[in-house]
Amino acid sequence: MQRLIISTVLFVTTVFSAALYTGCTKSADECDNITCKNGGGCINGICNCPSDYTGVNCETRKCEANETAKVRFINKTGTSQTYSVVWDGSVITTLGPGATSEYYTVASGQHTLHFMIANSTTSACTPSTPNLAVCSSMEYWCTK
Repeated sequence: MQRLIISTVLFVTTVFSAALYTGCTKSADECDNITCKNGGGCINGICNCPSDYTGVNCETRKCEANETAKVRFINKTGTSQTYSVVWDGSVITTLGPGATSEYYTVASGQHTLHFMIANSTTSACTPSTPNLAVCSSMEYWCTK
């Protein structure tokens, strides 16, 4: 009887240990069933997305998810005139002659844009109201 109890305990322990071991082991490659899109790469079962994409599988452009667009500004004057660029009521950048700003990420939709002569309240060009589409990339300038 004692032999039967010991055999049963050993058998139950072996079965339990085998089930526990196989239940806790991970796949040899956690990226086997993962497909990262738009140039993303899988690391430890998670997609590492390029900077312009987001989502579990890098399937969504960030500008779509955030409803944004990109704008930059150019001072195309050939004189020594410096402009302050006023975007939605705030100076976003100041540009010397021939200068081009970096791209700024802004909300899509309608905005106000004024090119002002720097350090003054004088408009350099007629104010405008750009309406930006999601994920668009636009350039604006004043040549006056």
